[in-house]
Amino acid sequence: MKKIIVFLFIPAFAFNSAYPQQKSSTPRNNQPVTNNKEPDQPWLGIFAGPNLNYLDYYDKSTTIEGTNTSFHAGIFYQKSINKYFALQPALLFSIRGGRIRNIDSTINASLMYIEFPVNILYRHKQLMLGGGPDFCYGINGKLKTNGKGRNAYDKNESFERTLKRFEFGGNFMIGYTFKKRIFISTNFSPGFTNIYKGDGSAPGNVRAKTRVFGISLGYFPGIPKSQ
Repeated sequence: MKKIIVFLFIPAFAFNSAYPQQKSSTPRNNQPVTNNKEPDQPWLGIFAGPNLNYLDYYDKSTTIEGTNTSFHAGIFYQKSINKYFALQPALLFSIRGGRIRNIDSTINASLMYIEFPVNILYRHKQLMLGGGPDFCYGINGKLKTNGKGRNAYDKNESFERTLKRFEFGGNFMIGYTFKKRIFISTNFSPGFTNIYKGDGSAPGNVRAKTRVFGISLGYFPGIPKSQ
């Protein structure tokens, strides 16, 4: 009798032991979950706004500097790298310079630049911040004294205050994007390289640089509707 009972329980025990293995070996038909947002399509945009400019002439002991106001306007292309980062090169027209007051005269420098900043942006929701190099080239420049203008890049006209056309600098910005494809941003663009040229009459250690604080109002005509 005991042998019969044991014989009846063996198949039941074997079935219970095998069932979990069969259940765990069954492949799951779950769809893969992707939490990462796909990168946005490229954006094209326009922007413009006022500049607060600084121009410095300096050596080891003396600094002559001045400020003035102007404007900038340009276009940009923005391509997402991933969910948070984007590459944003821009091409703009910008007027830099400064109003320098000497003891006996005032020189108002108006330097018209074509600029090519290349920014790496970090984006969080509607906030964006970033920076990168800025390549600047002076297409026209005037140094005005008592209403008379001189070519800022010609040493035969501007003498010891003559400047170089090319300036390499940086660009640092922070901005906010509104829902109707409009954004506002502020930027600081300091020059890193020496743009002083002179005419050979000034000491060899003279340097000159520009700096710009700008505010931009822009529009994204190429922004996807899903954004």
